[in-house]
Amino acid sequence: MSALKLFAFVFGGSMLLLVGCSMGSLMIREQESPLDFEATVARITENARRQGWEVPRAFDFRTALVKRGQPDPGRITVLKLCSPEFASRMFARDTSKFVSVMAPCSVSVYERSDGRTYVSSMNMKLISKLMGREVGPVLSDIAEEDEQILAFLE
Repeated sequence: MSALKLFAFVFGGSMLLLVGCSMGSLMIREQESPLDFEATVARITENARRQGWEVPRAFDFRTALVKRGQPDPGRITVLKLCSPEFASRMFARDTSKFVSVMAPCSVSVYERSDGRTYVSSMNMKLISKLMGREVGPVLSDIAEEDEQILAFLE
């Protein structure tokens, strides 16, 4: 292999690694909440229901892990949010049912060791652009409502 080809291979591989590593920070949004933990969970739940979304589950990771003898990770609650309208649109065709792996939408509320509360969620606006014509428009609509549900974080 010539030196030029080796350089191109190493440089190209390094660039792919850098892009791949930074994609996580693009795909998942993290924002500090101006509210405490309980108030943040309550606000997201209220805002979602006000938009016509259901909140069928709030998964408490701390309780689940400690109950099974694992170290206490601190307060982490994952809210599952579902819009029956968007779910119906997204799953109407057999060719789009594969995105059911992303449903219901998850919003995580957690405290870091500094005592501050944070919220993380999928960047649905970006994901909608990556998913193509069949699913992309529905995800774009979800992104708009997601922004409204989490607007208090801005």
